[in-house]
Amino acid sequence: MSDEVTVSKPHSRRAVVKGAAWSVPVIAAAVAAPAAVASVNDLTLAFTASSTSLLSLNLLDGGGTLTATALVTVPTQVSVSNGPGAVTGETATVTVAVGRPAGINIPVGRARGFGVAAFNGTATTAGQRTATYQSAPIIGQYGFPATTWTGTTTVTVASNGTLNLPIVWGLAGVSTGVSISALASFPVTITVVVAGRTLTATSTISVPVGAGIL
Repeated sequence: MSDEVTVSKPHSRRAVVKGAAWSVPVIAAAVAAPAAVASVNDLTLAFTASSTSLLSLNLLDGGGTLTATALVTVPTQVSVSNGPGAVTGETATVTVAVGRPAGINIPVGRARGFGVAAFNGTATTAGQRTATYQSAPIIGQYGFPATTWTGTTTVTVASNGTLNLPIVWGLAGVSTGVSISALASFPVTITVVVAGRTLTATSTISVPVGAGIL
């Protein structure tokens, strides 16, 4: 009786290299995906610049401009800051809301408020903006308008970088000539929804007595 001996053949160099080539892309994809998610989760939003001056403002609900006769303070820039990992070409939905100033009672007649005239270098449109007054029977609309603007912008932020987005303001609503005898502080809230994440920042617009634009 003869003993049978089985000899296993060694793997060829080509087979080993082929197996390695299949494994490399799979590992790279598994590593890259969490990095992108982590980058979006590192985003923060804040108002980072303002201006105090005799502003000239476009009338958003009519024609022409008005120039303030006293120093008005407005936020002029909002910034998106990023942690490790770049964010590239994400479409963000942006909403800017301006509330009514607290502590000023206008029971009859209307004053102007503020709305976004341009965001990140692009002029806003009437269809993107709203201006809503309070209303009551007999006297109709009165007080200051609460305003919103909603639009989109592309967010690209380098790793550990910052994207600065300029804001230009205009005057919203109409004025019936009511007298404003107190400092008017309009609360401003910006909300940016990007890649499923919601970022929020707040500021104020300050208009002193006698500015002549409200």
